Amino acid sequence: AAAPALRRVLPRPDGPLPDGPELTVLVANVLLGRADTGALAATVTRERPDVVVLPEAGVAYLDRLLPLLGGYRGWSSVPPGVPDQRGTVVLVAPRAGEVDVRPGQGMRLPYLEVTGGLLGARTLYAVHTSAPTNPRWTELWTGELALIGEWTRTRPAPVVAGDLNAVVDHRRLRDASGDCVDATDGTGRGLVGTFPSSLPRWAGIRIDHVLVPRGSVTRRHVVLETPGSDHRAVLVTVRLPGTQGPAR
Repeated sequence: AAAPALRRVLPRPDGPLPDGPELTVLVANVLLGRADTGALAATVTRERPDVVVLPEAGVAYLDRLLPLLGGYRGWSSVPPGVPDQRGTVVLVAPRAGEVDVRPGQGMRLPYLEVTGGLLGARTLYAVHTSAPTNPRWTELWTGELALIGEWTRTRPAPVVAGDLNAVVDHRRLRDASGDCVDATDGTGRGLVGTFPSSLPRWAGIRIDHVLVPRGSVTRRHVVLETPGSDHRAVLVTVRLPGTQGPAR
């Protein structure tokens, strides 16, 4: 039982950096739009992530947060009037360049696809899968992870960021990873819990993830407190491999 965990506890030696861009992603579930916008804005301002993914945020939360962030642009996966809990928000920094952000279909909770700019031909999927807390949602969760598995087997391999409601020991998440790996792989920090934030970091589970293409090198990985939310945030900086060919 301990052997698989060693891959997440013991860091690997640094290898050569791939030739793709360096990308910083912040994932923070904001608990039905209740997370403290001032504290989150301070985190974003301090860390300057290229892309921010906020599950359980919609237009209402975006409208409160965006004025606190100079230079960032924002999109919601749901239209005005839809409760925050059903949406996912993406924020993009100026450094990310001119990106194309579009809504995606196929999950119970709408997601967003980001391409262009710093990402080039690669797609970043900002997602929040169903929580497998009852038979109906478990069936949906299974199908949604299978959809992620289709994405991760495209060329170039994507980045998938969000609340996946699964730990890396879930077989279905491992199957869904395809040509991607969790950004904590090889960092020695893979056992830090992100949920629930009421528990110590060593006692929680890690269901908030950034999946990156195989061959990526994680330069930084930290878990941050998110006041007002039941999740902790995940911040990763990765050097991505170069892309070849179209995104699909």
